Order: sequence, then structure tokens, then C-alpha cells
Amino acid sequence: MFRIGLLALVLGAVLALGLPSTDAIFADEKKDPAGKAGAEAKKEKIPPLASGEEADEALKVFKTAFKAKGYKGDEKTQEQDWAMRELAKVQHPKIVDALAKVTKNRNADLRTGAVLQLGQQRRIPGYAGQAILEALKRHSKDQTFVMSALESVGQLRFMGAREVIAGLMKHHDYAMVKNVLVTIGRMEDHRFIEDIIKLMKELKLEKGASWDGVSANYDTGTSGDHDQKMAEKIGKAKEAKNKGKGKRAAKSMRDLGPIVLEVMYKLTGQQFTGGIEARKWLKENRGKVDGQVKTISDAAKGQVAEAKAMKKLR
Repeated sequence: MFRIGLLALVLGAVLALGLPSTDAIFADEKKDPAGKAGAEAKKEKIPPLASGEEADEALKVFKTAFKAKGYKGDEKTQEQDWAMRELAKVQHPKIVDALAKVTKNRNADLRTGAVLQLGQQRRIPGYAGQAILEALKRHSKDQTFVMSALESVGQLRFMGAREVIAGLMKHHDYAMVKNVLVTIGRMEDHRFIEDIIKLMKELKLEKGASWDGVSANYDTGTSGDHDQKMAEKIGKAKEAKNKGKGKRAAKSMRDLGPIVLEVMYKLTGQQFTGGIEARKWLKENRGKVDGQVKTISDAAKGQVAEAKAMKKLR
């Protein structure tokens, strides 16, 4: 039951595209090795880096709570999950190490819960992100775990997962691809613009599609009629899928089409009708995109430097 709840949480992100802006999130690595400016961190209410003593105290409490004495079965798992959520409120490399250890647990629910809580270590995204990547290598065949890891990567805005995300874009399960796209959009990672345009071609989403029939709830807080248009597209995509007609490629396009278009909107600010239009835009804006890619690549390097620096605090 607990595992089903986690999966629902992760899959819920597919339609919950309330993706935050990335304005001013890349800071001078020397001033802020986590790649997040102090003012921005304060604005987002990210807890400060804890002291070694505070981390040790939190770990002491966690170890007792995680034993969950007196509980069995699902109730024990739920108590252990609560213990991890409480621990994750403290931002420190020692906390990351403790959660990373749980990702090796035999219990699949606990592993998944641990990787989700790693996503709360937003003060040290480089260090926590590396721990997530290592866990992904161990559990690459567990789709629930992988999708949970993607949720955490997006939460951290961890830019070091470029190769893993690119590989998952080619996954045979379209639910997985949806989660990958949502993660890219959430981070506004411009390095994937060309990959997504290629995906549009593979999905035969070249000249646009007709989305008529029903509507769906959709709200990103964007001004204008953008949300309403996307709600209609998502709703009609569902209707098209339920009818079960057409070739497999067409079905895939109807299912992924709205998400692809929405992520491209998040990355470019443009609402495309298909791949032809997107490729034309990229050709005309290559210089701007290259600049954005460089900024993100620099941020990824900053997170690597942060991870190395944080090891000294373990």
C-alpha cells in the first residue's frame, strides 16, 4: 500500500507542471558552492547548512526513530518513512550519507522513500545529487525508484544527471519518458532543447495536432490563456488515448504531445505547434540557446566543486 502511494506521488508530477522559474539561481561558485545565491535561497526558504553538532544530534534521534520498535509491517515502514522525513529537514552531508545508506535497504518502500528525501537536501544539491546518481545505478530496473529519483533531481535542480536523463528519454515506457520531460522542464535545462526537438520528430509531432473534445484541470500560474490551452490539449490527449485507435506512433504522440509542447514552452517561452516550427526557432536563436547551455554547464561544474567541498564536512 505504501509503495502504491509513493508511485502515485511520483506519477502525479506528470500533470502537475507548476514548474518554477530559474531566474538568478546560478551564483558565483566561490560565494555559494551550491550554485544558489544566498538571496534566492532565503526567498525559497531553504534551511541553512547545519553544523556538524546539529547533524550528529539529528542522526542520533533518527537512529532511534528508524528502529520503529513496537511496529510491524506497513506501520513500521510508515514510521521509518516519518523518521527519514524528519531527518531530511537538516541540511548536511552526514544527513545525505545516512539517507543514501537507506537507498541500499532490502525494503523497496524504504529505498524509494530515502531517494525522495534526498531531494530535500536543497542547500547542497551537488552532494545530494551525486548520492542519487549512485543509487540510480544500483536500482536502474526499478521504475518506481527511478521516477522517484527523477523527482528528487528536479527538486534539487541537480545539473549533473545529464547523461542519465538523456538515456531515460529513450525508455520504452512512456510514463518514464513523461517523468523525464517533467524533470527537464522543472529545471529549465536548456541542454535538452535539441533532444526534445528530435523526440518531436520521432513522435511525428511535426506539423501540430488536433486536440478537440474535452478539457482538463491545469494550472501553472502563467498569465493569459496558456494554462487553459494546455488543459484542453491534455484532456483531449486522454480522450484520444482511451479510444485506442490509430497506429502505435500516433498513440504515443497523442499521449506525449501535450507534455512535449509544454516543456518546450518552459524552455523557450514559445508555444510551438510542432517540430518544424521548433527547429526553425532554434536556428534563429542558436546564439541565445548556446549561452543558456553554457550557463547551465557552468552551474553543473559548480555543483561538482560543491560536492567535493562538502566531503570535508562528513
